[in-house]
Amino acid sequence: MNRSIVVVIGPKGEILIEGVGFKGGSCEKATRYIEEALGTVWHRVKKPEYSQTCTTSNQQEVGA
Repeated sequence: MNRSIVVVIGPKGEILIEGVGFKGGSCEKATRYIEEALGTVWHRVKKPEYSQTCTTSNQQEVGA
C-alpha cells in the first residue's frame, strides 16, 4: 500500500491537503504537521477509508 500526502494550492490561495492510501485516523496524524504549519482548518472531509481500520497480522510458528 503506497501512502502519500497531496497538497494543492488553488488560484485564490485555497489549500487542499489530501491523504491517499491511509485508513482510519492515520491520515489525520500524517497531515497534522502540514495543517498546523498552514494555520486554521476551515473544512475537513472524511473519506470512506476513514471508517476502515488498519489491520496488521503477526504470524508465529512454534516448533514441535
